[in-house]
Amino acid sequence: MSTREILTLQFGHYSNYVGAHFWNIQELSFDYTGTIKTEVNHDILYREGQNANGQTTYTPRLVLSDLKGSLKTLPATGGLLQETAEDFEWDVVEKIEEPTTSKNEYLSDIDSENPPDTQNKKYNLDETVNTWTDYLYPRFHSQTVNIVKEYSHSDNNGFDISCMGRSLWKSDYGETFSDKIRKYVEECDNMQGFQVNFDCYDGFSGLALGCIEHLTDEYTKPILAHPMIASYFSDNNPSSQEERDKSNLKDSVRLVNIALSLEELAQHTNLFVPLCTGEKGWRKPGSPRLFEHVYYKPELYYHSSALLAAAMDVLSQKYRQKSNFFTMSDICADLTGYGRKMASASFQLPFAMKESEYLIDYLNNNTKPLYTSITPSCKIANDKIFQLITVKGVPESCLKAPMDQAKQQMGLAAYRCRNVKEMFELYFQANNFLSATNITICEKPLEVKTPFPNIFSEDLNKYGFVRDGGNMTERIESCPTIAGYHNGNFMANMIEKLHRETSRIKFEKLHKFKEEGLEPAEYLEVLNRLSEFKDNYEDDLEL
Repeated sequence: MSTREILTLQFGHYSNYVGAHFWNIQELSFDYTGTIKTEVNHDILYREGQNANGQTTYTPRLVLSDLKGSLKTLPATGGLLQETAEDFEWDVVEKIEEPTTSKNEYLSDIDSENPPDTQNKKYNLDETVNTWTDYLYPRFHSQTVNIVKEYSHSDNNGFDISCMGRSLWKSDYGETFSDKIRKYVEECDNMQGFQVNFDCYDGFSGLALGCIEHLTDEYTKPILAHPMIASYFSDNNPSSQEERDKSNLKDSVRLVNIALSLEELAQHTNLFVPLCTGEKGWRKPGSPRLFEHVYYKPELYYHSSALLAAAMDVLSQKYRQKSNFFTMSDICADLTGYGRKMASASFQLPFAMKESEYLIDYLNNNTKPLYTSITPSCKIANDKIFQLITVKGVPESCLKAPMDQAKQQMGLAAYRCRNVKEMFELYFQANNFLSATNITICEKPLEVKTPFPNIFSEDLNKYGFVRDGGNMTERIESCPTIAGYHNGNFMANMIEKLHRETSRIKFEKLHKFKEEGLEPAEYLEVLNRLSEFKDNYEDDLEL
């Protein structure tokens, strides 16, 4: 079986928050006993190596970037001591000193010689997580972590301009980073492509765009990008006029970075999907997206990033399944007709069926959308769309009642469906006019084990289904979920909102951009190209 490898790239502090949860979900779902059937080919995202002691290692095929001071307890070498993969001729690792930081209780437990059962122990991670390494379960290859030494994580205003990231990419930092990419690519047998997740509102946007342009020039592989916007910024709630003025200035800077990012992604990627748990995204993240039976705090990156990571786990199932021959290239081609390289994403956690309910009854009685948009300033349309939907953890046993108990179910067309996939296909055919929907079904639910935040309602049982009665007495370990990529005419409204907001900015007052080399005329050209990109979504979609 072909491995179909993917190399993941992460740029920026919030994207690394998302990445930490994503890799936790992967690793905590591994079965080391060989007794559980797995639907996912983990070799797509992971690589096998060997450390200096001859021990086998299994680490994410990952290269990430963050600022100095962001790692805290994680060594810059990734945490696997003296790792030297024999099939890599890695350069000598530069030792980067980090301030000594004490580990929280969770990290101390998983690093102890005799670790306790962390799944049945309560941790106060809401209070003790200060950075993404404070809840990171896996350890990384020695070449995964790349620290930007020129800027400090503690300096909130230091690395806030896209042009800064562009300049950094053109320096030795970019050369070293691209060299590590090359070495990962060279060991792949049949590479699918690159998934690039990055903060699109600060200097990391320019660093990621420089890398993406390099990937386009050097490799003929698909690039799937997720530009991310954090759920909250420290200046979001000003209490004085001076603070409001500073907040407005920072909003304008972030907005320009976002516009620069999306316009350039349209040129150099095969598909890109902006992600944010805030409704607006532009200017300020806005009100948090609501998920039934989930109560999260948007000001905690530890919370909001978990939702995006869970969504990405579900969305990526289509090109990671053992039995599914969909590739990243197929997904990009299917979603981006008519030059529509930007799509939206949706998610629902949990897929809130009752524990004694049949899927046929849930879908027949449901009057609300099955999912929530996680793309900023985007309301996903019901009609004239193309969508790739993935459902995890809805058992075939919940499909419909046996014939001798079916009663009213027998009168529904959906009763003739033989499996979960057919029933969802029928549902979307009936509810999405002039649309095309591709369904992927995964039997295994989403694992939400510790250190996934405890953000679930007490109305849910251990497996994420709504209880028929009583309150939760044990921690949720898994959840049924649904997520999707969507594209259609409705995306034009999102681009129009961004273009309208950025056009109102008095760019000449943003002196830092000019100091970093971006002239007003160049910025105007970016806005014009963004407007032209919107035109790709104006014509009626013919399916």
